[in-house]
Amino acid sequence: MKEGKKNNHIFKIVFSLAFMLIIIYYFLGKNPDSVIRDLKLVDYRFVILSFIFGGWAYVNRGLRWIGLIDALGYKSSKLNSVAAVSLGYLTNLFIPRAGEISRCTALNQVEKVPVNKLFGTILIERVIDSIMLIFIMLISVLLKSREIIRSFNEYQKIEREPSNAKFIILGSILFVGLLIYIFRNKIKKTPFYNKVKQFIEGLKEGFTSIKKIKNKTSFWLHTFSIWAMYFLMTYICFQCIEETSHLTISDGLFLLFLGGIGMAIPTPGGIGSYHLMVMIGLVALQIPNGFVSIEKYNEYNPAMLFPIIIWFAQSLVAIAMGSIGTLVLFLSKKKSNVAS
Repeated sequence: MKEGKKNNHIFKIVFSLAFMLIIIYYFLGKNPDSVIRDLKLVDYRFVILSFIFGGWAYVNRGLRWIGLIDALGYKSSKLNSVAAVSLGYLTNLFIPRAGEISRCTALNQVEKVPVNKLFGTILIERVIDSIMLIFIMLISVLLKSREIIRSFNEYQKIEREPSNAKFIILGSILFVGLLIYIFRNKIKKTPFYNKVKQFIEGLKEGFTSIKKIKNKTSFWLHTFSIWAMYFLMTYICFQCIEETSHLTISDGLFLLFLGGIGMAIPTPGGIGSYHLMVMIGLVALQIPNGFVSIEKYNEYNPAMLFPIIIWFAQSLVAIAMGSIGTLVLFLSKKKSNVAS
């Protein structure tokens, strides 16, 4: 059983790395000079603002984590919690999903909170962030339903205006729901159903744990602040290039949702998967060019350039905050060793 899990884990890592390399070659590797040329057109003042919003999201994650740790009966300093979170993001930039391990291990070294307890808090965070992403998905799909259907129709070369787009999407959801109800007994026997069941049980367990948090108001304020910063990271970057400067708040939510899916795919730092999902969203929003062409990337391509800009800002935040966090944890551990 353990051997099977180990092989499965290795397969996931190899698959994620292969996927990343394919995407990089397909979209960027054919003509890297064109990418460098286009990056010179970016207004980096807004990249700096995006960097600041991203850094504040890390701080909010660290402060929110303290509430979960406190609910378990343990204590952690604000500085060490933020530092451990930052180290986790830096680790994820190179090794997918390893950030959670490094984050918990690092905090255990300086605060002596059991690693298994810390992993439990991260599972709760996953539940909360999944709910937030689902909420953003529902809002963005309803707000951008016309663009989604129009993009699909254009891709399928269907010439018709999606005038009742929202009703089509809502009707499709109801139809799928009816099919699920009719075939519910057969669905219950599938592995997919078991995974969904485990996810729902995780939601229940997560909310049960949240009830133990002493300062619930602070917890939820930090949660909404985290996602507000994620949104602002995307929204402010619209002003980096002229072709995206007209995009709206609803467009930002739509791309935040797609980018969230891209980051959930286990590639190092979301390389490739994040770019692909955001490009799909930009094509739906009628941003020129996009990802559907297999020609060499010679022409100016804003739909390809924009996700590179945001990913660049995100990577800068991870490197800067992660480096500072590593230093803070090193000094904190050294101080605790001297004290003992």
